[in-house]
Amino acid sequence: MLAIPDWGVTPFAAGSGRDVAQIARELDAYNATAAAVCAEHNIAFIDTAPVSRARGGEAAMLADDGLHPSAALYTLWYEQAYPVAYRHLNDEVLP
Repeated sequence: MLAIPDWGVTPFAAGSGRDVAQIARELDAYNATAAAVCAEHNIAFIDTAPVSRARGGEAAMLADDGLHPSAALYTLWYEQAYPVAYRHLNDEVLP
């Protein structure tokens, strides 16, 4: 499972008038709960929020709407998820 990225760092969020700190807090709470449930059921959880926060405000990482990920950001998430998926699909121990 992939975490929900922090869209609060995007230009869309900045221009929306929403409280971006609240967005971050709520996503952190959701992702923490999701990670805990995944751990209980031996499901891999990939925390994409840190890379989204670090790079998600960059124009190259976003579609033209300033909100949705571009192929470049999806690639960063893929680089995180692929090794875990590969190990899981090859019956190796999950992290």
